Amino acid sequence: MPVAFEESIKEGLTFLLWKIDESEEELLDKLHLDEVELSDFNSQKVPVRRLEWLGARNALKELLNEYGQFFHYKDEFGKPHLRDSSIGVSVSHAKGFGGAVINLNGPVGLDIEWVRPQINRIAHKFTNPSEASWANGNENRLTQIWAAKEALYKLHGRTQLAFAEQLLLDIKEDELPSKAHILENDQKDSFNLKFGEWEGLQFSLAY
Repeated sequence: MPVAFEESIKEGLTFLLWKIDESEEELLDKLHLDEVELSDFNSQKVPVRRLEWLGARNALKELLNEYGQFFHYKDEFGKPHLRDSSIGVSVSHAKGFGGAVINLNGPVGLDIEWVRPQINRIAHKFTNPSEASWANGNENRLTQIWAAKEALYKLHGRTQLAFAEQLLLDIKEDELPSKAHILENDQKDSFNLKFGEWEGLQFSLAY
């Protein structure tokens, strides 16, 4: 079973990373998808994306095994939920890996990313001045900012948000930010952040 990494962040909040070593058929056989999930899977046309979809869903199933069998669906905004359960879930994938997180106590967002040099070219689109200054062009830090904002965006899961202006990280010199905020309709909602790394793969959770 290719569970590459698992971490309990706090009580009720657990992250799991799945290394995709299996074939599409092997991954699919583990899941027992219902019609809604199978339709979502079949909408993935690119073979590598199909594998990543299955890897992320296997990660989620592994986390949920002790709580029972659950089926997931996406709401009108594309945010995943478990049918007949209040457990917060989020999934993500990157080349060769699928990731999932569950939160027994509320909503959660997850993003996993490989560090890529190209991120410097788009940094101005998702960073504000304090975040850009903290990153100072460092690809690792820029990837952490991007992953944190993707996780926040997935947690929010309702409407379009401007990454640079509405998703804001609490920046402290020489420290990873542990808090972040979503600004929307003159309201500021605050959340916790958790960062991690496994063999060069960055992950970020918002909860």
